[in-house]
Amino acid sequence: MEKVKIGVLIMKKDKIFQLVFTAILISIIILQSFIPFLGNLPLLVIDITIIHITVIIGACIMGWQTGLLLGTVWGVCSFIRAFTSGSAISLLVFTNPLISIVPRALVGLLSGLLFVALQKVISSSHLRMSIVGAFGSLLNTTLVLSLIYLLVGNQYAEKLQTTLGQLPVLLMTIVGTNGVPEAIASAIIVPVVGGVLLKLMEKRRMRNA
Repeated sequence: MEKVKIGVLIMKKDKIFQLVFTAILISIIILQSFIPFLGNLPLLVIDITIIHITVIIGACIMGWQTGLLLGTVWGVCSFIRAFTSGSAISLLVFTNPLISIVPRALVGLLSGLLFVALQKVISSSHLRMSIVGAFGSLLNTTLVLSLIYLLVGNQYAEKLQTTLGQLPVLLMTIVGTNGVPEAIASAIIVPVVGGVLLKLMEKRRMRNA
């Protein structure tokens, strides 16, 4: 009976720890979303974002459910920020929840699922995090730009003083100049930060075992 009580207490403490850790990640995402240059680097054509790194780390460490939650929070923050940024491009693009919320939610969800799936073929957690970091970053860039073209392509091209026919070339340029550097940064930072956090969490589980 005593062992059962101890087991229940450990489970409760672990649940509380997960909730607190998730709340901390959500707070970081909110700060990154609304404090200038902390999570986004606004450029003329589109924002370069580094918030995805927080989402991907959370998805790798806490699982796809937390990843989905973090990605959704990021998307909602992007949606709200679009109304206050003063950028005509952001107002056009990210006030559409299909562009601001859905891709970010999918980044968290799919990053968490991929990290688990890679366990079957890659033993190194650092390598898995690096792959997932690059994947999640490129997924965000690809989904956002694809949805821009599909949903607001004409208006977006007009804002940039170009044509819809020329827009794919411009978007591919953004992938090369923004998306690829973001993916490289994510592939480096996610395993460095995430690896440390993962080890700390593993040590905590061992102490509680």
